[in-house]
Amino acid sequence: MTRLRLKSFSASNFDLMLTDQRPLDFSYLIQMVGDDKTFLIDFFEAFILQTPVYLAEMADALLKENWSKVANSVHKIKPTFSYIGRNDVKEFVQAIEDHARNKIALETIQADVERLKLICVIICQQLELEKNKLTSKQ
Repeated sequence: MTRLRLKSFSASNFDLMLTDQRPLDFSYLIQMVGDDKTFLIDFFEAFILQTPVYLAEMADALLKENWSKVANSVHKIKPTFSYIGRNDVKEFVQAIEDHARNKIALETIQADVERLKLICVIICQQLELEKNKLTSKQ
């Protein structure tokens, strides 16, 4: 069996993701859809509402050790991180997906999903602030 070489995310990398509070970058999203404030607000709301649903699916699949469902659940949220300029998180999510799909490093997936939940909380807070800024300009 061929083992995949996946980028390793250590605790220090995770700490950087949490402490840098890196601003979101919407340039890719705006390039795709234009500067349509209504669309951007809808996109932010969808992320804020749907992400917890996908994370709950992941948690349920983890409890059941259903690695295929873990991979599928995490796959659903992966592209959204590119739209908001967080390719670092997209790569982290890709690593979780690959580990689950290929059933490797299974002992790390629970901790990685917990880290992802924290990252998503921060991103949702940032999106809520951006949504509020756009709403006040309309």
